[in-house]
Amino acid sequence: MKNDPKQELLINGGTVLNNSEDKGMDEAETEVLLVFVGSPLLDISTRFEEKILEQYDLKIDGCVRAAEKHCALFQDLFLDQDSVLVAGGSAQNSARIAKRTLGSKGEVAFTGCTGCDEYEEWMKNQLRSEGVLPLYVTVPEEKTGVCACMTCDGMRSMCTRQGAAAKFAKEHLFLEPVNSKLKMANCIFVVGYFLGHSPDVVLNLAELCSPTQVFSLSLSAEYICRDYSEVLLKVMPRVDVLFGNETEVKAFATAVGGPHITTVEEAVKLVSKLQRPATLPSRILIITRGSDPVVVDDGSDHLLFFEVPEDVPVVDSVGCGDALAGAFLATYIRTRDIDSSVRAGIDSAVQILQVHGCDATSIRKSDI
Repeated sequence: MKNDPKQELLINGGTVLNNSEDKGMDEAETEVLLVFVGSPLLDISTRFEEKILEQYDLKIDGCVRAAEKHCALFQDLFLDQDSVLVAGGSAQNSARIAKRTLGSKGEVAFTGCTGCDEYEEWMKNQLRSEGVLPLYVTVPEEKTGVCACMTCDGMRSMCTRQGAAAKFAKEHLFLEPVNSKLKMANCIFVVGYFLGHSPDVVLNLAELCSPTQVFSLSLSAEYICRDYSEVLLKVMPRVDVLFGNETEVKAFATAVGGPHITTVEEAVKLVSKLQRPATLPSRILIITRGSDPVVVDDGSDHLLFFEVPEDVPVVDSVGCGDALAGAFLATYIRTRDIDSSVRAGIDSAVQILQVHGCDATSIRKSDI
């Protein structure tokens, strides 16, 4: 695989890549700019064989953290022509869907940490091919994050290596061109997972956001809401758009309001009352519930419920929530209309539900 010429800027062990192809994208005139911050993972999907599971001590319907011996597994699957490769991780998925939704009407950039290896190069090329500007910060001593998902007859076995993906630090926010893109962005999105390993990144992003920028956060996981609720409370005043699922918002509400929370409506109402500067518009909460209606709190007296289409053939649920977030933000940042933005998000999620992995190219182009 041929490497592109690179201009490198090094800070605290991290290198951000900026090359001629990306520069051309920078100079393109765009109406809006969205920047997504997250943990980039190379997602590898394939069918498993019993002998492979035995060789690498993997279990059916299990999920293990990768050890050194799994590097060979990742390499074999990466080179296997039957494997499906995707530039994944929650925020990177959302960025790709956002760009698909925007088309030529806006620019989308993604930043996160990778190793300096062929996995990083592959993901960078995929982002470019889909129109997303890759602003990877390379950490030479770490390996690029990988998630291998092996499936067969409805069962699966997963093996994940976080590697460099968990190494993003607040210093990386001030690298160029990351910092200039963050300053110019109309919308900045960051995953809640960072509250577990890099809380300073989320807090700094919230502080750096101007009142005219939309700052969005995903709750990401139940354990984040439960174990890192104090940090989450610190950043909540600046969060303009909050994404989560029913389990996550209940966990967060219980952590900050007591064990009496039993319904999603109670949880959303409690979270909506958390501190918010009077100078900023009402916070928007978007809560998914699988096939049940999406619950939205727009700051009014009544919750909004958006139906999810029934009888949709399910191929793979991976990336559905990411698709909803990406499409919502891409639509909302241009229209400021919550109804059409939620519907665009649901429509994208339904389309992703019917394909393997988060395949952004399967999303119908929007007319926003």
